[in-house]
Amino acid sequence: MNVQKSLKLAHTSSVLISVIINALLVLALVTFITFSEGMEPDVSKVMVIDPAAQEDIEDLEEELEPEEVVDPDELNELVDFTLDTPMETDFEQQTEEVADVTNTDVTSLSDLMSDVSSPVVMTGLLVGRTPKARQAAAAKYGKGLEKFSEPAVMKALEWLRDHQHENGSWNKDGSTRGGGANAGYTGLALLAFLAHGETPASADFGPTVAKGIRFLVEHQDAKGLFQPVGGNTGYGHAMATYALAEAYTMTDNILLREPLQRGVDVIIKGQMPNGGYDYHYKRETRNDLSISSWQLQALKAAYISKGTGPDTKKYLESAMDGMLKGSKDVDGKGRYFTYSMTSDKVGGAQKTVSAAGTLALHLSGRGKSKEAKQAVEYMSQYTEKDKLPLWGAEGHSGHGGEIYYWYYAVQAFFQEDPEGSNFKRFMPTLVKALVQNQADDGHWLCYSEGGKKMGKTMNTALGALGLMVYYRYLPTTQADNIQQVDVAPPVSEEDEEDVGFDI
Repeated sequence: MNVQKSLKLAHTSSVLISVIINALLVLALVTFITFSEGMEPDVSKVMVIDPAAQEDIEDLEEELEPEEVVDPDELNELVDFTLDTPMETDFEQQTEEVADVTNTDVTSLSDLMSDVSSPVVMTGLLVGRTPKARQAAAAKYGKGLEKFSEPAVMKALEWLRDHQHENGSWNKDGSTRGGGANAGYTGLALLAFLAHGETPASADFGPTVAKGIRFLVEHQDAKGLFQPVGGNTGYGHAMATYALAEAYTMTDNILLREPLQRGVDVIIKGQMPNGGYDYHYKRETRNDLSISSWQLQALKAAYISKGTGPDTKKYLESAMDGMLKGSKDVDGKGRYFTYSMTSDKVGGAQKTVSAAGTLALHLSGRGKSKEAKQAVEYMSQYTEKDKLPLWGAEGHSGHGGEIYYWYYAVQAFFQEDPEGSNFKRFMPTLVKALVQNQADDGHWLCYSEGGKKMGKTMNTALGALGLMVYYRYLPTTQADNIQQVDVAPPVSEEDEEDVGFDI
């Protein structure tokens, strides 16, 4: 009986204790609510930054000056600023070390660009693409123009980012709906991001670059040809290979090496015995210098990357020889390049291809050659006041339009001499033409019919690349000079055919 009473008493005590505890909890809750009435909720967050990371941030803020907001109309007063102003400030081509490199274990091409390292240490022609180097080069060679050109570049990159297909490609008109994906336009768009130093590791444009690279790699057929390339295979494939070569150089991602080599192999196999190229890589008798210029740019980028075999250099030399076969020295007034030729017959001068040929001589390591000097002499006529870039000007007859021509010409003059009169005359008017005629959303569409046919993606990518000339490829030091091969002077014959371009 005593045991039963003890158990009953214990049960009663536990219930009583439970009631007291619950009553205290209710009292505490009411008290909290009463004191909280009328007080603003505290939604602040505390972020703890590692001291080492904080130092890095402060260093970066000291190195990069805030971007100014400028009015494009101010270019009307600045446009002649660089003509008689000597260049100053030494720009040291210093590399920036990367502290932490992420080693990625990739099991399939679908995961190729999902997680990659930061940009590797860039040297040579690409050293100007890091944030600090971009600012230094633009200030040195822009002399004030960069305050207008750099914001325009950012607007163009943002437009390209916003008009990329979900599969990573771009089409001709920048539409994100329906089909039209194209390896050539994808390559051009990627080149614009890469020129600005953007990689898959970039904060703002990383996913865009990653998806673009992945599209190219996953759309390469068994023969190495990038697909789809549109109407003229030679253009689209070369542009895609060009972009992949720069991507390999800037990411050091070993998984890009094989598709790059396969892309270069297509260009090598498509080269004719005379060094030239034709539509669809036909190895016959027609030498198309417009197509050849893109093959040469792709081969140069692959050569810089050191990701392809030793034959790349040999075929780069041969491509330049082929272009020179389509050029002509005109009575001591310079050397022009024609659009296309058959056998040893050279047609009439073509402005866009002459600019491309002048650039090619510098990219191929022949910037000091007699032919390069002659080519620059011929192109110098286009830095006369009435022939400088001017939006809406008439008189350009080539397919591709003015932005396409400006893309080649500004690079040619910069590589010739960034402190020379040709570049100092050409660049201000180019900046004015592009900055004051950029659409509000950031794209360009050339005013001429030939330029409009190329679509928004090509015009926007090439416009941005032209404005990034200050740091995209720094002036070559001729350290990687390529041996020049003598080319016999061709027989002259007029050729009225225009530049063909359809990717």
